[in-house]
Order: sequence, then structure tokens, then C-alpha cells
Amino acid sequence: MGVLDWILVAIRWAHALSAVAWVGGGLFYILVLRPAWRRAPVSRESGVAVGTEFGVLTNTAVGVLLVTGIILSASRLTADNVTSPYVIVLGVKVVLAVYMFLVVGLSRRRTPPRKGTGCGSVLTKIRSGLTSGTAVVIAGVVVIGLADVLDALFEGSLASLK
Repeated sequence: MGVLDWILVAIRWAHALSAVAWVGGGLFYILVLRPAWRRAPVSRESGVAVGTEFGVLTNTAVGVLLVTGIILSASRLTADNVTSPYVIVLGVKVVLAVYMFLVVGLSRRRTPPRKGTGCGSVLTKIRSGLTSGTAVVIAGVVVIGLADVLDALFEGSLASLK
């Protein structure tokens, strides 16, 4: 393995670690912290402090994911053995990642939804569901799974060249 290969390994590691930190942090919040806070509420200051720290993690992860994702995509898409299924799965992964980044970015500017009745309230519920932290975590879990699919597709295309 050459130096460039080792650099790509480090970039893949940073990409995976950032994804795990962000999605794992979200899972911890949804499955552990939020239920615990419902049973034993914490002060507003404590909640704000946790949110601030998780925001730092999220911002760092998004930055690392964007930079490393662009580098890794360029590296794989310029390979001789890239296949159409690989490009399609990568496209789905990128769309889901952009969705996650947008939801997180917009949620920081979101105002509380207005109470309404009829169709408007249904649309508000759908919007709230699609822009919730839970939806972002589910998308993150899918994105991590798609990374494994991409690896399998790439390895399969390498094996077919032999």
C-alpha cells in the first residue's frame, strides 16, 4: 500500500467515526437520555448545556462528513470498476445525508409550530415527523447501512475484474 492508500484509510476512518459519533449520539439521546429526563426532569440549564455540547459534536461531525465524503466519493467514482448500482446507492446515500444536514441546520432556526385544525394540522404533524430528531437518526442508521452496501458493491466489482 502506498502513501495515498494510507491517507484514504485515515479519511475513511474519520468519515466512519464522525457518522458513528453523530448517529450514536442521536440514538443515545432518543433511547436513553430523553426517557430518563421524562422520569427525572433536569433543570433548563442542564438541558441547554447538553444541547450545546451535542450541537458542537453535530457541527464537527457534519463538517468532517462533508469534507471526507466528497474526497471518498471522488476517489471511488474515478475508479475504473465503478458500476451503475454503486452510483445509484451512493446517490441515495448522498440525498439522505443532505436531508439530515438540512433538517439539523433548519431545526436550529425553527420556531415552534402553530396550533391548527383540519388539513393544516395534519401537514404540520407530517412536517414535524419528517424533521424530528428521530427521523434524522433513522436516516443516519440507513446511511450507515448504505455505506456497507457500497463497500460490498465496490468489492464485488473488484472481484469481477480478476
